Amino acid sequence: MKIFIGKLKDLDVKEMAVFSALNGLQSKKQDYLITSIDALSYFLAGRFLSKSVKKDRVMIENIRTGIQSLADRKIITILDQNGDNYIISNEGLEVHTDKEKFVVLEQWEMQKIFAESNKPFNVFLFFVNLIGTINNQTKEWHMPQDDMSELWGGSKRTVNDYLKQLENMKLIYVYRHKKRRADGTYHKLNNSYGRYCDKGAVISEAQKYADAVECEDIIEKIDRRAVKLRYNAYCNGAKKYIDNPAAVKEN
Repeated sequence: MKIFIGKLKDLDVKEMAVFSALNGLQSKKQDYLITSIDALSYFLAGRFLSKSVKKDRVMIENIRTGIQSLADRKIITILDQNGDNYIISNEGLEVHTDKEKFVVLEQWEMQKIFAESNKPFNVFLFFVNLIGTINNQTKEWHMPQDDMSELWGGSKRTVNDYLKQLENMKLIYVYRHKKRRADGTYHKLNNSYGRYCDKGAVISEAQKYADAVECEDIIEKIDRRAVKLRYNAYCNGAKKYIDNPAAVKEN
């Protein structure tokens, strides 16, 4: 199932998750959506949540907060409510793809994040923002991590953490250039990224990007002391290196 999200919507982490679920659930055949906390939870996580599990309770409360916040900001209109059951107007839930810029996500991508991430609401919003930067034709882009941090909030360390989580889930592919600019700044070339399913296109476009910039290879020095320590660990039977001998030589 495809989910459409307008690029210009300024939503926080809870609002984005709830709005995306509402967009996926709404139908043009009706003027309103009948839904509930349980239905939204299932749409996001791909399973029913248990109030006896702390992580699930937090997620349920975040969904409640997200719905109320969207209503308070008049982004959605709640026509009627009975506890955790809602009737919500379709007005505002649809994205007019012929009039506004938008991001398209798959429901399985959302559910994978909510199943595997340690901060699903935050990582989902980051994923939406990241996908929104990718060139639709080339399937790749190379926004600096400093810009991601400035535009979307969080430290560079947080940005790296979220990127790594999405890589591990195989939702994105990151091509790390081993080159630096030869313009006197010696700044490392920005990483190229795209959806994991477009890995081939990302690699191809990353190489074109590198060819278009005056740059030089980064020559990494071998830390002989570190290699020796890893080799000694290998000789002493360290499982990390016994199972993967090639790791002994890695910098």
